[in-house]
Amino acid sequence: MRNFLLFTAISIIFGCSSLTILGQDTIIKKDNWFSFEGQIYPGFNTDNYRPQFKMRLNFNEKSALRLNTNFKRKSDYKEIYEAGGPGVGSVEKISSMYQFSIGYEAQKKLEKTIIYSGFEGVLGIGKNDEYGSRTDSVNYVSNLNYNYKQPVQSLGVRLFTGGEYYLKSNIYLGTEFGIMLLKTTYQNRTYETIYDSSSSSSSNSVDTPKNSSSALLFSGLGTIRVGFVFK
Repeated sequence: MRNFLLFTAISIIFGCSSLTILGQDTIIKKDNWFSFEGQIYPGFNTDNYRPQFKMRLNFNEKSALRLNTNFKRKSDYKEIYEAGGPGVGSVEKISSMYQFSIGYEAQKKLEKTIIYSGFEGVLGIGKNDEYGSRTDSVNYVSNLNYNYKQPVQSLGVRLFTGGEYYLKSNIYLGTEFGIMLLKTTYQNRTYETIYDSSSSSSSNSVDTPKNSSSALLFSGLGTIRVGFVFK
């Protein structure tokens, strides 16, 4: 598997270099142009990085600057009932991540098709939080509240290749895939418990160390791109 990923990376780099040269022979002559697209992913795609929107600025016939953006947020909420009583507690878990990337494309333009390769840097900022009200997360506790707060960061580099077919001069469909080296860092997590009573309240805070993980991943398999060109 590692050898296959290495072969894919080398192929993309070679393709990027080749397209920079081949792009000089294209018969399509276009001025600078800007495109905006949405990206759709199939159910089997479980990538950590799945950009939703892409903007691209073509400097000339064979190169472009690109910017991808992605935002995802997940919230899980459940209620916890008092055994034999009317009390209700709750737990809410919130995870979110905003990611963007900026990169370069080397392109080869044909009559109705563009093929390209390139690279981009990826940066993400997010959080993994949990909030409990009148519970210890398992049982109902009338005077206990708590929260976990943990910032998350991601940093990576991605090599990619793709293509697009122009239905009209300003509308295209395409796809793209690549490989990405991504490091995710979970910063120091703060755990706070708050005890309420009729006379007073108190709180305790505990910090846990940060940790990180790195992975070499396929990225973008099955992606469908729908874009519009503005000249």
